Amino acid sequence: MISIDRKLRLRDLEIFRFFKDNKMLAYVIIEDTRGPFTEEDKKLEPLCFLDDEDINIIVNVFKIYFLSDEPLEKEDSMMLRQFFGELVDISSVTNYITQEFIQKDLYEHVDDSWDIKTHQRMLDIVGSKYKIQSIDEENWLNLSQE
Repeated sequence: MISIDRKLRLRDLEIFRFFKDNKMLAYVIIEDTRGPFTEEDKKLEPLCFLDDEDINIIVNVFKIYFLSDEPLEKEDSMMLRQFFGELVDISSVTNYITQEFIQKDLYEHVDDSWDIKTHQRMLDIVGSKYKIQSIDEENWLNLSQE
């Protein structure tokens, strides 16, 4: 049995909890970078095997990070990559990359409050440059009406 719990949804960022057989499998972070592949991205497989011409036509990259406290089983990794890869819109100029990260003490620093610090810590672990902005309480009403 598989279930997904979205913990955060912003314009360019979503964070999910992914469960399999009632066990927490991984946190999944989808970030719309609104930019091309970075030089670090180009070193990852399979990008490192592509021509610069093929890589440089991509102007927008989604990054999908899988964050867990232990290595994912190969079958689970493939399932997550396929499932979340289908969630992002790709085109001739848009693509995505996936990366897995292991943080042994992950659950020691995550609680049910799900505050900005918790989310930002996850982004820092995976090396994202995204900074979550605080939401002014006066804007909550406007957010609920969108």
